[in-house]
Amino acid sequence: MFDLIASVLAWFYSLFPSYGFAVGMLTITVMVVVTPLTLKSTRSMLQMQRLQPELKAIQAEYKDDRQKMNEQLMAFYQENGINPLGGCLPILVQLPVFLVLFRVVQGITQRVTGFGEQSGWSIGRIGAGGNSEVSPLLSTERPFDPQNLPVDSEMYMDLVGEGVEFASRPTEMLSLGFDLSRSAQSALGEGIVTALPYLGLIVVVLVSSLYQQRQIRGRNTGAQSNPQQEMIMKILPFMLPVFSFTMPTALVIYFVVSNLYRIGQQGYITRSLYRGEDSLGEQARKSREATQSATKADKSKGGGRVTPKKGDPTPKRGATTAKGSKGSKGSKTQGKNRSSGSGAGRTGKAPSRHHGSSGRTTDPGSPQHKKRKR
Repeated sequence: MFDLIASVLAWFYSLFPSYGFAVGMLTITVMVVVTPLTLKSTRSMLQMQRLQPELKAIQAEYKDDRQKMNEQLMAFYQENGINPLGGCLPILVQLPVFLVLFRVVQGITQRVTGFGEQSGWSIGRIGAGGNSEVSPLLSTERPFDPQNLPVDSEMYMDLVGEGVEFASRPTEMLSLGFDLSRSAQSALGEGIVTALPYLGLIVVVLVSSLYQQRQIRGRNTGAQSNPQQEMIMKILPFMLPVFSFTMPTALVIYFVVSNLYRIGQQGYITRSLYRGEDSLGEQARKSREATQSATKADKSKGGGRVTPKKGDPTPKRGATTAKGSKGSKGSKTQGKNRSSGSGAGRTGKAPSRHHGSSGRTTDPGSPQHKKRKR
């Protein structure tokens, strides 16, 4: 896979000898190849959202029998032509492709390792009568050693300087006024004026990432999302420019072109799948709203204590919810019993200890009675 994509990159360079053009065309080619997978993933996601009420009903009906529920769900998927993994499987397929593309673009900016070439450089300078105290080569002064490119390709020969002495081999990858092997960070070390074009590319990466996120969020209004996923979506557009600041500009070109392509791709998806009453996006939105309304209705029927709204008086204990009622029948009966004093209790009249058939509280023969008689 690495050699295949690198060969395509070298072929674009042979058509027009510009490193920036080759990287941009390779990025567009890979994006076009994976576009059908992106469209399929989006359609599968919308189909699942559109049929969410039926799926919820099946899960509720067979919640006590998981095996039966899985059988019914699979039958439902087959009946409606849905692949439950259709939403995430195309994305998983795309990830290795983009990883290979990333590594190939990064590979053309690789330079020779330091120790061996530094030794040859120093020995050559000393043998030519130069100063024995030769300063070490900086990373930007070492020649290129591109990875994965065909050694007989024009791009490879231009990068390594075929047939040229080590000291004269190229150390810059100039294209469109940029050295694509340098990062904005290294350019900033030479001054703000030198770094301005590189920083401008990073601003383009940031703006295009934010706009792409706005496209996706704008058509998914009202959709519930995982809080962790929501946080990642907010942070991701700012992380890519941070990475771009330390990466070679060839990769920044890749980020810019891929973001611009995705903006056009998302615009096409919005027009084709989210516009119109009969579109999948509109049907999914209606199903999502119906599911949310049903969930709220089930919660309201669940009973339990209802917290009064802000500003409403808290009902007194024993009061009924019926309008105009002054109390329940049970509360009235209880009030009468308390007022009549029937039964012992704190609210009734306690019987006197002298009440009884004989009116005595002690036995005639007891010592207390004899003492009182005296």
